[in-house]
Amino acid sequence: MNNYKKLYTVSGMTCDGCVQTIGNKLNLEPEISEVNIDLNSSEMSITADKEFSINELNKIIKNVGDYKINEYKNKNIFVKILSLFNAYKPILVSLSMVIILSLITTNNDNFSITNFCRYFMGYFFIIFSFLKLLNVKQFAISFSNYDPISNKFFTYGLIYPFLELTLGVLFLSNFLMLYINFITIFIFVPQTLGIMNKLSKNEILECACVGSTFNVPISKLTITENLVMIFMAIIMILYSI
Repeated sequence: MNNYKKLYTVSGMTCDGCVQTIGNKLNLEPEISEVNIDLNSSEMSITADKEFSINELNKIIKNVGDYKINEYKNKNIFVKILSLFNAYKPILVSLSMVIILSLITTNNDNFSITNFCRYFMGYFFIIFSFLKLLNVKQFAISFSNYDPISNKFFTYGLIYPFLELTLGVLFLSNFLMLYINFITIFIFVPQTLGIMNKLSKNEILECACVGSTFNVPISKLTITENLVMIFMAIIMILYSI
């Protein structure tokens, strides 16, 4: 049999539940072997033994919700960048605030790599912990979906925002630096590995890094920000030895 792979766009999706509902319904068709849907771009790829028409696909999903499958139109680079920015706006805005505050504070202090790292990590923990503290329980639920420690010990997810807040205060206070850098590595390594594992399975999960107020999916951006924190912690440890 021939395998046909085609791209479409889907309108009407608002959450991960919509993605799963559409995907599950399409996967019931014997001719369809694989369905991949991206909530942020509204793009869907279907691999099947035959080429489905738009009308056929819309008939399949007509009873599961107010969704519509459309022909895929290639977006220009500007539209793609704008789409990515809108999808990850909460993270990008928060990180921009962290960088700006770190540069201002470091400039007023004795500028050095270690000072910049210290202020960056301090502001990072404080800003992102506040977002998590808006709804601690819901954060813990989302966090446990990919963090292996929180998955086994749910209480860890409940205290995690307070741990981040404490670390932020300690970094800005320049107190217990060696210990808190090791703690930073300890908390970020497991969750980074957990995110990599979920992404390798093409699982669509909400990123808990900005709390539960914003619906931001886990992505390579989440991995990047975690790796930056791990790298900065290692630099701080090496400079303190």
